[in-house]
Amino acid sequence: MPKHTKYALLFTRIAIFYFLLPWQLGRFIKADQIKGIATKYYKLGWLPDVAFTVFAVLMVVLIVLFLVGFKKRITYGIVLALHTIGTITTIPNLMVGTESLNILFLAAIPTIGAMWMLYLLRDEDTLLSLQGKLG
Repeated sequence: MPKHTKYALLFTRIAIFYFLLPWQLGRFIKADQIKGIATKYYKLGWLPDVAFTVFAVLMVVLIVLFLVGFKKRITYGIVLALHTIGTITTIPNLMVGTESLNILFLAAIPTIGAMWMLYLLRDEDTLLSLQGKLG
C-alpha cells in the first residue's frame, strides 16, 4: 500500500474523532440537552441521570481509544456500530423531499462511509497508532 495511504487513514481517524468529540463533551456540558436527544430519538428518557454520566465517560474513553488506534477491530467496530445505529434512528430526518429533513443530519452518512473504510483498512492504519507502534 502506498505510504500516502497511511496519512489518509490517519487523517480520517482524526477527523472522525473530531466529528464525534463535541457530542461526547456535550454529554457533560449540556447533559439535559443530550438527555432530551436520547429521549426523542432513542426512547431512553426513563434512564436515571447517573446512567447518562456513565455512558458519557465510557464514550469519551472509547473515542480516545479509537483516536490512538488501540484494539482497532474492537474500537473501530464499536464506533462504527454505535454511529450507524444512531443514524438509523434519525432516518425521518434524512429523507430528502420531506418536511422532516434536517440537512445537518446528512453529515452522518459520509461519516459512516469513512468509518466503514477505516474499519476495513484498520490493518493498514498504523501511523500514530498504538498497534502501529506510533510510527
